[in-house]
Amino acid sequence: MRITLAQLEAIVWVDRLGSVSAAAVQLNLTQSSVSLRLKELREALGRPLFSKQGRRLVLNDDGRSVLDHATTIIEHVELLYDRSRPERITGSIRFGIVEALSVAALPGIISELETRYPALRVEMTVGTSIDLERQLLAGALDVVIGINLHDDPRLRLSELGVQTAAWYAPPDSELPAIVRPRDLARFTVLSNPGPSPMYQQTMNWFRSEKLTPRQISVSFSIIIIAHLVAAGSGVAILPTKLVETTFPKGALLRLMSEQGIDESRMFAAHRADDWRPAINAVVEVTRERVQELDWLVAPT
Repeated sequence: MRITLAQLEAIVWVDRLGSVSAAAVQLNLTQSSVSLRLKELREALGRPLFSKQGRRLVLNDDGRSVLDHATTIIEHVELLYDRSRPERITGSIRFGIVEALSVAALPGIISELETRYPALRVEMTVGTSIDLERQLLAGALDVVIGINLHDDPRLRLSELGVQTAAWYAPPDSELPAIVRPRDLARFTVLSNPGPSPMYQQTMNWFRSEKLTPRQISVSFSIIIIAHLVAAGSGVAILPTKLVETTFPKGALLRLMSEQGIDESRMFAAHRADDWRPAINAVVEVTRERVQELDWLVAPT
């Protein structure tokens, strides 16, 4: 017996809603049709997939393994179908994106989504990776683009690439051609608050010489931090593309560093149990825009 897409839809919706009756309503089928699909899937695989806990059906270990594959297959089928029929993507998506990328990429992302999916409404949130990930897990956002997101079983991550970063100082700073932590420890160091990726990069760089900055000042806005550096208020690790696309040449002094700076890996993330076609639409448009801007490099 062959496994069918209809059977995979049945296991996904019964798991998500907890009962055959609720899944039947969602799929616009009778309960007996959903039960038959689950029975056929069980027979095709040769093992039970659910156990009963009270009135709720709960996946066993074999069922959870099947569910992972089923969700991936349905996502790809939906994406293939919706690329040929974009009018099917409707409703609303709550989309979060880190500030640095939003400056250059967000206008293009919004414009492209409006062109391709006119019936889709996108609600935007710009913030730090830590806050965006927190909102995603809490259900306040549907898809986020962030740096160094956690490998949480509740999330599905797709790596987009590495965001290169460097130390920047005011243009009139008198510093060595290649700086070390002891060269910058006397400056005010600017960063997002901990435990943000930017803060961790900063502190880990100084720890390579067992040092801490004389003074560290924090802001949730990386754009404000970059402007403060340009105005002579301190030094900071900043995304190189942010500086190149936001400031005129020479407005900030890029420093070469003997110690390496921790990598900033950018991910698209959504909740593992949310496979709406609109999720893929937003991720794909974002990926295309990031590639057009040459914002990221391939992971090492």
